[in-house]
Amino acid sequence: MVKVIIAGQKHLSIPNLPRNSRHTLICPKAFPAGRYPIDKVWPHLAPLASFLAWQPVWQRYQAIHSFNKILYTNKPWFLTLEDHRVLYIEPHNKGEAAIYEFLNNRLALDNCQKIIAISDYAKLRFLNRMEGWKIEEKVSKKVDVIHPNFPVRVNQAKLYQEQQNLQLIFIGNHIARKGGIVALRLAKKAEKLGLPITIHIISELAHGFGVPTDFPDRSKYVDDLKLLNLNNVVFHKSLPNDKVLELLSRSHFQLMATLHDSYGYSIVEGFSVATPAITTNVCALTELVRHEENGYILELPINEIRHWSNWLHEEKTKSDEYWEIVNSTYDYLVEQAFQQIIQFLDRSDKREHYEFLSAGALAQVQIVHNSEKQNEFFDNLYAAAV
Repeated sequence: MVKVIIAGQKHLSIPNLPRNSRHTLICPKAFPAGRYPIDKVWPHLAPLASFLAWQPVWQRYQAIHSFNKILYTNKPWFLTLEDHRVLYIEPHNKGEAAIYEFLNNRLALDNCQKIIAISDYAKLRFLNRMEGWKIEEKVSKKVDVIHPNFPVRVNQAKLYQEQQNLQLIFIGNHIARKGGIVALRLAKKAEKLGLPITIHIISELAHGFGVPTDFPDRSKYVDDLKLLNLNNVVFHKSLPNDKVLELLSRSHFQLMATLHDSYGYSIVEGFSVATPAITTNVCALTELVRHEENGYILELPINEIRHWSNWLHEEKTKSDEYWEIVNSTYDYLVEQAFQQIIQFLDRSDKREHYEFLSAGALAQVQIVHNSEKQNEFFDNLYAAAV
């Protein structure tokens, strides 16, 4: 049995660890103590967290599994990452440049035994960022793609019941970035046309300044958020995970018409209860959802790194031009989602087709996100380290 320290971002670690390990996994408290670790309080001192990652652990341990954080350690260690942001880049001075290079180079050392990208998208972003570096060849050989794992909660596909409204569910605290604005505008269009659709919204409604892809002026979203009061919208705000899963299991489709999402954990959780998804073609989402096999894909223009190609950044997001781009993109996705739903409702074989989609969703989580299979992978990885 190996004792393994689990370090780095907790939200990333939970679905990327063994669920029932034969080893001992130790989750120490972050350093310094309290709600605000050093990289949140002083972002320019973030590399210090590589040296002061956690409070002292008095029991002996043999290996470390780090999440989105390069560590300074002599122990065998593994790194799991969701994109390129694990790397230290863009130094402000020569001192930072030296520290950044020192930390990045630790990925090439022999005690960094495996680098796990949670998707092909994550691997692409990571290797693209390292292109031309001295350590590129050595590090790239360590990278494997291992998707997040989830327990399967049902053992058969769902059947479509035609006597009830089509139940759609949106899950995402960032209501605009994740596609909640699209869901609300779709509800408005459906109500106007008298379509039998109910849309559930689970969100804390974060939007505007500070949220990627959003237009920073929150006043632009006021009219959209009023749509939460529509008769065909059920607003749940935030719910515990078991209640979210219960709603997912009762929904026909999960709708996540997102402009940017590095993975899409809620989609896989939906698959675990055999609920197909409607989502966009950005980042890793097409690795999860295959059009007309376990859901539907809404097409956005994307670039070579699978990002929405009309996304503007920094000061450009404050321009009227960017609001026009964002606003029209929401409408564009509403129309695509609407047409996809109409096509589904008009199918003469929709009961058979829905069961096929639901079975495809379940197969995805059983094969790609299999927690038992990945439990064995991680346990063997830890054992081999020592």
